[in-house]
Amino acid sequence: MAAEQNTVGDVFSAGAEEFHRWSPGLWDRVGAATAALAAPVVGESVLDACCGAGASALPAARAVGPAGRVDAVDLAQGLLAIGERRAREEGLENIRFHAHDVTSWPAPGDGYDVVQCALGVFFFPDMDRDTAALTRKLRPGGRFVVTVWEKGALSGWQSALRGAVETERALPRPPQMDQLARIDTTDALAAWLTGLGGSAPQVARRRFEVPLSPETAWVLAVGSGTRRMLDGLSPEAVERVRAEFTARLTADGVTDLDARVVMGTARFTA
Repeated sequence: MAAEQNTVGDVFSAGAEEFHRWSPGLWDRVGAATAALAAPVVGESVLDACCGAGASALPAARAVGPAGRVDAVDLAQGLLAIGERRAREEGLENIRFHAHDVTSWPAPGDGYDVVQCALGVFFFPDMDRDTAALTRKLRPGGRFVVTVWEKGALSGWQSALRGAVETERALPRPPQMDQLARIDTTDALAAWLTGLGGSAPQVARRRFEVPLSPETAWVLAVGSGTRRMLDGLSPEAVERVRAEFTARLTADGVTDLDARVVMGTARFTA
Protein backbone atom coordinates (compact mmCIF):
# COMPACT_ATOMS: atom_id res chain seq x y z
CA MET A 1 0.00 0.00 0.00
CA ALA A 2 3.01 2.28 0.12
CA ALA A 3 2.54 3.56 -3.45
CA GLU A 4 0.06 6.43 -3.67
CA GLN A 5 -2.99 5.84 -5.84
CA ASN A 6 -4.00 9.07 -7.53
CA THR A 7 -7.27 8.30 -9.26
CA VAL A 8 -10.38 6.23 -8.68
CA GLY A 9 -9.35 4.11 -11.66
CA ASP A 10 -5.95 3.43 -10.11
CA VAL A 11 -7.52 2.42 -6.80
CA PHE A 12 -9.94 -0.05 -8.35
CA SER A 13 -7.30 -1.45 -10.72
CA ALA A 14 -4.92 -2.09 -7.83
CA GLY A 15 -7.59 -4.12 -6.03
CA ALA A 16 -9.14 -5.71 -9.13
CA GLU A 17 -8.72 -9.34 -8.15
CA GLU A 18 -10.01 -8.71 -4.63
CA PHE A 19 -12.90 -6.75 -6.14
CA HIS A 20 -13.77 -9.66 -8.40
CA ARG A 21 -13.83 -12.10 -5.50
CA TRP A 22 -16.91 -10.17 -4.42
CA SER A 23 -18.59 -10.39 -7.84
CA PRO A 24 -20.77 -13.46 -7.14
CA GLY A 25 -21.82 -12.36 -3.66
CA LEU A 26 -22.42 -8.66 -4.24
CA TRP A 27 -21.48 -6.83 -7.44
CA ASP A 28 -23.16 -9.23 -9.86
CA ARG A 29 -26.33 -9.22 -7.81
CA VAL A 30 -26.49 -5.43 -7.74
CA GLY A 31 -25.61 -5.35 -11.43
CA ALA A 32 -28.32 -7.83 -12.36
CA ALA A 33 -30.90 -5.77 -10.45
CA THR A 34 -29.73 -2.62 -12.24
CA ALA A 35 -29.99 -4.24 -15.67
CA ALA A 36 -33.41 -5.67 -14.78
CA LEU A 37 -34.66 -2.18 -13.95
CA ALA A 38 -33.19 -0.86 -17.22
CA ALA A 39 -34.97 -3.71 -19.03
CA PRO A 40 -33.03 -3.55 -22.31
CA VAL A 41 -34.65 -5.50 -25.13
CA VAL A 42 -33.33 -7.26 -28.21
CA GLY A 43 -31.56 -4.92 -30.58
CA GLU A 44 -31.13 -1.97 -28.20
CA SER A 45 -27.90 -0.10 -27.56
CA VAL A 46 -26.66 0.29 -23.98
CA LEU A 47 -23.94 2.39 -22.38
CA ASP A 48 -22.82 0.92 -19.07
CA ALA A 49 -21.05 3.73 -17.21
CA CYS A 50 -18.49 2.89 -14.49
CA CYS A 51 -18.85 -0.72 -15.60
CA GLY A 52 -16.22 -2.31 -13.35
CA ALA A 53 -15.90 -6.02 -14.10
CA GLY A 54 -19.17 -6.11 -16.03
CA ALA A 55 -21.71 -6.74 -13.28
CA SER A 56 -24.50 -4.84 -15.06
CA ALA A 57 -22.98 -4.75 -18.56
CA LEU A 58 -22.95 -8.52 -19.01
CA PRO A 59 -26.66 -9.07 -18.23
CA ALA A 60 -27.47 -6.13 -20.52
CA ALA A 61 -25.49 -7.81 -23.31
CA ARG A 62 -27.40 -11.04 -22.80
CA ALA A 63 -30.69 -9.14 -22.99
CA VAL A 64 -30.02 -7.14 -26.18
CA GLY A 65 -28.73 -10.16 -28.08
CA PRO A 66 -26.49 -10.26 -31.15
CA ALA A 67 -28.45 -7.44 -32.82
CA GLY A 68 -27.81 -5.14 -29.86
CA ARG A 69 -24.74 -3.38 -28.54
CA VAL A 70 -23.24 -2.69 -25.12
CA ASP A 71 -20.38 -0.27 -24.55
CA ALA A 72 -18.92 -0.82 -21.08
CA VAL A 73 -16.75 2.12 -19.98
CA ASP A 74 -14.53 2.56 -16.94
CA LEU A 75 -11.19 4.05 -15.90
CA ALA A 76 -10.01 0.91 -14.07
CA GLN A 77 -7.93 -1.12 -16.51
CA GLY A 78 -7.69 -4.04 -14.10
CA LEU A 79 -11.46 -4.40 -13.86
CA LEU A 80 -11.94 -3.97 -17.60
CA ALA A 81 -9.58 -6.89 -18.23
CA ILE A 82 -11.71 -9.06 -15.95
CA GLY A 83 -14.88 -7.94 -17.72
CA GLU A 84 -13.40 -8.78 -21.11
CA ARG A 85 -12.39 -12.21 -19.83
CA ARG A 86 -15.88 -12.89 -18.53
CA ALA A 87 -17.46 -11.80 -21.81
CA ARG A 88 -15.19 -14.17 -23.75
CA GLU A 89 -16.02 -17.02 -21.40
CA GLU A 90 -19.73 -16.46 -22.12
CA GLY A 91 -19.18 -16.03 -25.86
CA LEU A 92 -20.72 -12.56 -25.84
CA GLU A 93 -19.65 -10.75 -28.98
CA ASN A 94 -21.94 -7.72 -28.67
CA ILE A 95 -20.11 -6.06 -25.78
CA ARG A 96 -16.96 -3.98 -25.80
CA PHE A 97 -15.00 -2.77 -22.79
CA HIS A 98 -13.35 0.64 -23.07
CA ALA A 99 -10.83 2.47 -20.88
CA HIS A 100 -12.15 6.01 -21.07
CA ASP A 101 -13.64 8.85 -19.05
CA VAL A 102 -17.28 7.95 -19.54
CA THR A 103 -18.45 11.56 -19.32
CA SER A 104 -16.59 12.34 -22.56
CA TRP A 105 -17.34 9.02 -24.25
CA PRO A 106 -18.86 9.65 -27.73
CA ALA A 107 -22.41 8.37 -28.19
CA PRO A 108 -23.20 6.62 -31.48
CA GLY A 109 -25.57 8.12 -34.02
CA ASP A 110 -28.71 9.40 -32.34
CA GLY A 111 -27.60 8.11 -28.93
CA TYR A 112 -28.10 5.08 -26.72
CA ASP A 113 -31.43 3.52 -25.87
CA VAL A 114 -30.22 2.95 -22.30
CA VAL A 115 -27.51 4.48 -20.13
CA GLN A 116 -27.04 2.66 -16.83
CA CYS A 117 -24.68 3.30 -13.94
CA ALA A 118 -24.49 1.03 -10.90
CA LEU A 119 -22.74 2.41 -7.81
CA GLY A 120 -20.76 4.94 -9.79
CA VAL A 121 -22.26 8.43 -10.00
CA PHE A 122 -21.15 9.50 -6.52
CA PHE A 123 -17.50 8.97 -7.55
CA PHE A 124 -17.74 11.63 -10.25
CA PRO A 125 -15.84 14.86 -9.53
CA ASP A 126 -19.12 16.79 -9.96
CA MET A 127 -22.05 14.39 -9.67
CA ASP A 128 -24.69 16.69 -11.19
CA ARG A 129 -22.59 17.96 -14.09
CA ASP A 130 -21.09 14.59 -14.94
CA THR A 131 -24.36 12.65 -14.69
CA ALA A 132 -26.02 15.24 -16.91
CA ALA A 133 -23.29 14.46 -19.44
CA LEU A 134 -24.39 10.81 -19.33
CA THR A 135 -28.05 11.64 -19.93
CA ARG A 136 -27.09 13.63 -23.02
CA LYS A 137 -25.79 10.41 -24.55
CA LEU A 138 -29.35 9.05 -24.72
CA ARG A 139 -31.55 9.17 -27.79
CA PRO A 140 -34.73 11.25 -27.29
CA GLY A 141 -36.92 9.22 -24.95
CA GLY A 142 -34.06 7.00 -23.85
CA ARG A 143 -33.82 5.55 -20.35
CA PHE A 144 -31.29 6.45 -17.68
CA VAL A 145 -30.89 4.01 -14.79
CA VAL A 146 -28.86 4.58 -11.64
CA THR A 147 -28.17 2.52 -8.52
CA VAL A 148 -26.66 3.93 -5.31
CA TRP A 149 -26.19 2.79 -1.75
CA GLU A 150 -29.17 3.48 0.50
CA LYS A 151 -28.76 5.73 3.52
CA GLY A 152 -27.13 3.76 6.33
CA ALA A 153 -26.05 0.85 4.12
CA LEU A 154 -22.71 -0.83 4.88
CA SER A 155 -22.52 1.12 8.12
CA GLY A 156 -21.20 -1.63 10.43
CA TRP A 157 -18.46 -2.69 8.01
CA GLN A 158 -17.57 0.86 7.07
CA SER A 159 -17.48 2.18 10.64
CA ALA A 160 -15.20 -0.64 11.74
CA LEU A 161 -12.85 0.01 8.82
CA ARG A 162 -12.66 3.78 9.26
CA GLY A 163 -12.14 3.39 12.99
CA ALA A 164 -9.33 0.91 12.42
CA VAL A 165 -7.56 3.13 9.88
CA GLU A 166 -7.90 6.14 12.17
CA THR A 167 -5.71 4.37 14.74
CA GLU A 168 -2.90 4.93 12.22
CA ARG A 169 -3.82 8.18 10.45
CA ALA A 170 -6.44 10.93 10.28
CA LEU A 171 -9.03 10.40 7.57
CA PRO A 172 -10.81 13.28 5.84
CA ARG A 173 -14.41 12.74 4.85
CA PRO A 174 -14.32 11.60 1.21
CA PRO A 175 -16.29 13.84 -1.17
CA GLN A 176 -18.22 10.90 -2.57
CA MET A 177 -19.89 10.45 0.81
CA ASP A 178 -21.33 13.96 0.63
CA GLN A 179 -22.51 13.42 -2.92
CA LEU A 180 -24.09 10.08 -2.04
CA ALA A 181 -25.88 11.65 0.94
CA ARG A 182 -27.84 13.82 -1.50
CA ILE A 183 -29.44 10.86 -3.32
CA ASP A 184 -29.50 7.96 -0.85
CA THR A 185 -33.27 7.75 -0.29
CA THR A 186 -36.06 7.01 -2.75
CA ASP A 187 -37.50 10.52 -2.47
CA ALA A 188 -34.12 12.19 -2.87
CA LEU A 189 -33.18 10.03 -5.85
CA ALA A 190 -36.48 10.70 -7.60
CA ALA A 191 -36.12 14.44 -7.04
CA TRP A 192 -32.55 14.36 -8.34
CA LEU A 193 -33.55 12.53 -11.52
CA THR A 194 -36.30 15.08 -12.09
CA GLY A 195 -33.85 17.91 -11.53
CA LEU A 196 -31.58 16.46 -14.20
CA GLY A 197 -34.44 16.67 -16.67
CA GLY A 198 -35.87 13.17 -16.34
CA SER A 199 -39.58 12.51 -16.64
CA ALA A 200 -41.75 10.25 -14.49
CA PRO A 201 -38.92 8.76 -12.40
CA GLN A 202 -39.48 5.34 -10.89
CA VAL A 203 -37.52 4.35 -7.81
CA ALA A 204 -37.18 1.20 -5.74
CA ARG A 205 -35.24 -0.21 -2.80
CA ARG A 206 -33.43 -3.54 -2.70
CA ARG A 207 -31.67 -5.40 0.08
CA PHE A 208 -29.24 -8.26 -0.50
CA GLU A 209 -28.39 -10.83 2.14
CA VAL A 210 -24.60 -10.79 2.21
CA PRO A 211 -22.90 -12.76 5.01
CA LEU A 212 -19.64 -11.25 6.21
CA SER A 213 -16.60 -12.78 7.87
CA PRO A 214 -13.42 -10.98 8.93
CA GLU A 215 -11.62 -12.43 5.90
CA THR A 216 -14.24 -11.43 3.34
CA ALA A 217 -14.66 -8.05 5.03
CA TRP A 218 -10.96 -7.36 4.49
CA VAL A 219 -11.08 -8.52 0.88
CA LEU A 220 -13.85 -5.96 0.29
CA ALA A 221 -11.84 -3.27 2.06
CA VAL A 222 -8.86 -3.70 -0.26
CA GLY A 223 -10.97 -4.49 -3.34
CA SER A 224 -13.17 -1.38 -3.42
CA GLY A 225 -12.84 2.38 -3.17
CA THR A 226 -11.98 2.14 0.52
CA ARG A 227 -8.57 0.80 -0.51
CA ARG A 228 -7.56 4.45 -0.84
CA MET A 229 -7.70 4.77 2.97
CA LEU A 230 -4.60 2.56 3.14
CA ASP A 231 -2.51 4.40 0.57
CA GLY A 232 0.89 5.38 1.91
CA LEU A 233 0.78 3.14 4.97
CA SER A 234 3.64 0.73 5.52
CA PRO A 235 2.95 -3.01 5.27
CA GLU A 236 3.29 -3.22 9.06
CA ALA A 237 0.73 -0.46 9.54
CA VAL A 238 -1.66 -2.16 7.12
CA GLU A 239 -1.41 -5.37 9.13
CA ARG A 240 -2.17 -3.44 12.32
CA VAL A 241 -5.21 -1.93 10.61
CA ARG A 242 -6.38 -5.36 9.55
CA ALA A 243 -6.06 -6.72 13.09
CA GLU A 244 -7.90 -3.75 14.55
CA PHE A 245 -10.59 -3.99 11.86
CA THR A 246 -11.16 -7.66 12.68
CA ALA A 247 -11.35 -6.88 16.40
CA ARG A 248 -13.93 -4.15 15.83
CA LEU A 249 -16.08 -6.32 13.57
CA THR A 250 -16.04 -9.06 16.19
CA ALA A 251 -16.77 -6.70 19.08
CA ASP A 252 -19.67 -5.09 17.21
CA GLY A 253 -21.09 -8.41 16.03
CA VAL A 254 -20.98 -7.44 12.36
CA THR A 255 -21.75 -10.62 10.42
CA ASP A 256 -23.75 -9.14 7.51
CA LEU A 257 -22.73 -6.41 5.08
CA ASP A 258 -26.14 -4.68 5.22
CA ALA A 259 -26.10 -4.24 1.46
CA ARG A 260 -29.06 -1.98 0.63
CA VAL A 261 -29.44 0.05 -2.54
CA VAL A 262 -31.77 2.61 -4.02
CA MET A 263 -32.44 2.33 -7.74
CA GLY A 264 -34.08 4.79 -10.09
CA THR A 265 -34.94 5.22 -13.74
CA ALA A 266 -36.31 8.08 -15.83
CA ARG A 267 -36.73 8.98 -19.48
CA PHE A 268 -34.93 11.90 -21.07
CA THR A 269 -36.32 13.64 -24.13
CA ALA A 270 -33.54 16.14 -24.80
